[in-house]
Amino acid sequence: MTDNLFVLDTHILLWTLLDKSKLYKKEVEIIKNAQQNNKLIISSISLWEIAMLASKNKIRIYSKTEDFLKEITDIKGLNIHQIDYRVAAESVSLLEEFHGDPADRIITATTTGLSHFTTTNKNTIVNSG
Repeated sequence: MTDNLFVLDTHILLWTLLDKSKLYKKEVEIIKNAQQNNKLIISSISLWEIAMLASKNKIRIYSKTEDFLKEITDIKGLNIHQIDYRVAAESVSLLEEFHGDPADRIITATTTGLSHFTTTNKNTIVNSG
């Protein structure tokens, strides 16, 4: 699995940082392995989503929002994929049946063209590569 990139959904990132008990043991192992191999990815939209959740008191973080986000960007082995023209275009071309959450659309669009695994807030690992 180390040949694949591993894209984290925002909730899985938060659970990894704040409450690993919400993750399956296998998920923790996969995330750790991907991080050690510099193959762990989040979309930059996850940083925005975390800031929004914190501002609405939907999550409790252990420092100021800006400091918490900076700590995330400094995690060794975690790569932040920026929203570019391809991601933006792909996010609006997803099937109409795909729910309308813009952050989830962008996270899904981020994975287009990558050999990757994605984990979602439903504790589901999907091989999309």
